[in-house]
Amino acid sequence: MPLMGPVDSMFLLVESRERPMHVGGLQLFTLPDGAGPEFVQEQMMQALKPEGPLNSRFCLRPAMPVGSVGNVRWSTDTDVDLDHHVRRSAVPAPGRLRELFELTSRWQGSLLDRYRPLWETHIVEGLEDGRVAVFTKVHHALVDGVSAVRLLQEACSPDPDARDCLPPYAAPERERAEGQDAASGLLSPTGLARGGKDLIGELASLGPRAAKLGWKAFRDEDYTTMFDAPKTILNGHIGGSRRFVAQTFDMDRFRTIVKATDTSFNDVVLAVCSGGLRGYLDELGALPDKSLTAMCPVNLRRGADDVGGNKVGAIIASLATDLTDPVKRLETIHRSTTAAKASMRELSPLQILLMSGLNVAGLGLAPLPGYLNLSGPPFNVIISNVPGPKRQMYFNGAHLDGTYPASIPVDGQALNITLVTYDDQVDFGITACRRSAPHVQRMIHHMEDSLAALEAAV
Repeated sequence: MPLMGPVDSMFLLVESRERPMHVGGLQLFTLPDGAGPEFVQEQMMQALKPEGPLNSRFCLRPAMPVGSVGNVRWSTDTDVDLDHHVRRSAVPAPGRLRELFELTSRWQGSLLDRYRPLWETHIVEGLEDGRVAVFTKVHHALVDGVSAVRLLQEACSPDPDARDCLPPYAAPERERAEGQDAASGLLSPTGLARGGKDLIGELASLGPRAAKLGWKAFRDEDYTTMFDAPKTILNGHIGGSRRFVAQTFDMDRFRTIVKATDTSFNDVVLAVCSGGLRGYLDELGALPDKSLTAMCPVNLRRGADDVGGNKVGAIIASLATDLTDPVKRLETIHRSTTAAKASMRELSPLQILLMSGLNVAGLGLAPLPGYLNLSGPPFNVIISNVPGPKRQMYFNGAHLDGTYPASIPVDGQALNITLVTYDDQVDFGITACRRSAPHVQRMIHHMEDSLAALEAAV
C-alpha cells in the first residue's frame, strides 16, 4: 500500500460534513453538427466508462476510511465500480445555466464515499440550448486544483474529428519521478528516507530567511502579511451547503488593461475580483474600512508531466478594497504582488511550501470553538488562476465551451474564486458557503461592473 503524503493526509483529517475537501470542474460542451439523440450515449457516456485500465491514482481509497487520528496509507481498489462513479443526470426545466449551477452546488456540497476511490463524474443533459455538461469532482487528497483542471483539459483533443479521447481517470500512466511509487506523486518509503536529509537542511535555513522576510514586511509598506486582513462576513464558520456560480469573460478585455497599465494579467484578475468583492460586500452593508487581502496559490510543479498530490505554495496580496478609484486599486495590487514575488524568489520550492503553510496555519485552528472570534483571518479570500489550453478543444467531437472550477470553502474562508484561461476567454468559478456568503450570484454582476470600470478608466 503506497504511503500518503502529509499534506494529502491533512485534507482527509480536516474533512467533515460542513467542510467537504474535494475540488471540482464543470465543463460545458456543444455537440457537433448533425449529432443525434444517441451521441451522448455512444460518444460521451461510453467514453466516460472505458473498458480498459484506469489511472492508478483514481483507484486509490484511504486504507482506513474512518479514523480519528488521520490516514497514512492508501489502499488500491482492484475492481472500480464505474456505474457508481460515472452518473447520468438531467437539469430540471427550463434547463437554464441557473438550474445547472444549482445541481452543481448540490454535488459540490456532498461528501465523497471513502470506501471507494475518491472521485465522481456526472454527465448532465436537458439544457435548453442543447449543450451537455460534465461535472467531475476529486478529493484534494488525490490531486490539487491545478492538477484536477489540467487532467480535465488533457482529456480533450484539439482535433474535432478525434474519437479516442479518454476521461481523466483513464489517462495513461506518466513516467514516475525517482522516489515515487506507481500512483504518481505518492511517496515510497525509500523516497521518503531519501528526502529526509534535504528536509533537515531546508528547515535549518528557514528560520533566518523567515526573520529576513519579517524585517522586510516591517520596512516595506507594499508587502502584505497574514496579520493585515480585517474581519468580514466571509471569515466566520461555514455550513455544509454550497452555492456555485460561473461566468466567462473575453480575454482581450484583460489584455487591453494589462497593456494600458503595464501590469500583469494576474494583477488585473485580482483588481476585477477586488471591485467585485467591494461591490458585493457594499451591497450587503458589510464592506470594511480596511482593505481585504487575498491568498493566491502558486504552482510549484516542475512541468506539465508533474500531476498528482499537492504541490502548491501561496502568497498574500492586498486587494485595495478601501480605494474607490479602480486604477489606484490596480496600482496598489500590482505593488503588493511585486513585493510578494520578490520575497518568494529568495526561497527554495520547499521553503516556499513551508512558509505558505505558516501563512495558512490559522485556518487549521478555525474549527476550534471561539478561535475565529478571538483571532483575525490570515487573509479574506482565496483567488486562484489556473492556465488552460491556448487553442479550442474537443471531447470525441463535442466542442469544449468552457471549464469552470469549483473549489473548497472552509471555516474562516467562506468564498473561493478560481479561474481558468482557455484560448481567448477567462472562465471564472465561484464556490461559497450558502449561509455565510448569501446571494453570491451577485458577485458575477459586480465583477462585470468592475471590469467595465477598469476599461473605462484606462
